[in-house]
Amino acid sequence: MTEKHVAVLLADGFEEGEAVVFIDIMRRLDIKVDVLSCMETPALNTYFETRITADDTLKNCYDNTYDAVMMPGGPKGTDNLSANSMVIDFLKRHISEDKYICALCSSGAKVLAAHNLLEGRRYTSGGGLQKKFADGQFVDQKVVVDGNFISGKGLGVSFEFAFTVAKHLLTDNVEKVDWQASHIYFDHWPL
Repeated sequence: MTEKHVAVLLADGFEEGEAVVFIDIMRRLDIKVDVLSCMETPALNTYFETRITADDTLKNCYDNTYDAVMMPGGPKGTDNLSANSMVIDFLKRHISEDKYICALCSSGAKVLAAHNLLEGRRYTSGGGLQKKFADGQFVDQKVVVDGNFISGKGLGVSFEFAFTVAKHLLTDNVEKVDWQASHIYFDHWPL
């Protein structure tokens, strides 16, 4: 089995619970994670002022190609991601290379739909934000998979979202994903 590698894109104001749950589940499943700050430094300000430092910056890792790119929500965090042209170009490159694009909470609407990156695909997002953007087909579900796009509604479905991403990355070892969900007593899996 080839080791899978995921980038988690964080910007000031991100929803730390969504990011940490995702990172934790990936690492429990031996999926390599690069936590990347999309700001000037690895030290980040989170939505609820938890001190979190990324592994590196997107600027330093921009040329890397990942099997999946994940973005958590957080009102200011997704505003900062959406306003960053390097983030948008990084996502476009990964989309063109058929990598997984994984958006949790407001990032589905405020980053992907806002920049017409969904190209009509089905997705979910939190807070009714889909009403502000024409791109994509909003589906009122916890987790939505459409091709290589995986989206989740918000913090309350962070585990379902993370296990869904893992299942798609570890297609040759889905049993490991199921075992880990059972091991942590997560009763809402499989979806």
